[in-house]
Amino acid sequence: MTKLLPIVLLGLLLLLATWAQAAGEVPPQRGYVSDYAEIIDAKTELAIGLLSGALEDKHKTKLVILTVESTSPLELADFAAAVFREWGLSPDDLLFLVAVRDGKVRLEPGARLSRALTDARLQEIMEREIMPQFREGNFSQGALRGAVALASAIKEIKKRQAQERMILWVALGLAAVLAVGVAILLLRG
Repeated sequence: MTKLLPIVLLGLLLLLATWAQAAGEVPPQRGYVSDYAEIIDAKTELAIGLLSGALEDKHKTKLVILTVESTSPLELADFAAAVFREWGLSPDDLLFLVAVRDGKVRLEPGARLSRALTDARLQEIMEREIMPQFREGNFSQGALRGAVALASAIKEIKKRQAQERMILWVALGLAAVLAVGVAILLLRG
């Protein structure tokens, strides 16, 4: 028995070292919903996946959800930045991050999306749709309601941006027609 003790201790040390190295590391992406904390039921995961897929197809914006037990030793914001990097998320994408044991949630828009999807709007979605459900232990419902509200906000932004681009093109077209008209008048006169 005493001969096995050093082998068992060495095995435990190796296991702890592996676990310590993995702490704070970004897990691989599993699609639109990467539920490593196992808090979202299969039906909800499917619904969110379909919603996120449609959002990406139509608006070229990914909405991805990652649930983990903890982001330790990293702070939530640092962990979110690491997820953006390692998952190859674009400036138009949005990360919905849940750290269950830490009791923290972060909605992290990419750089370009954050110009239109303000912190105030994200906080409103968090307070109205996500956190009330999470506080009651309804993680699936909170994730779904949050995803629906976020997708809706992104659609509104994309629609407004498309309208602004159209107005710009119409204005440029009118300016070009006016410039050609003035040039013709000048050449005739």
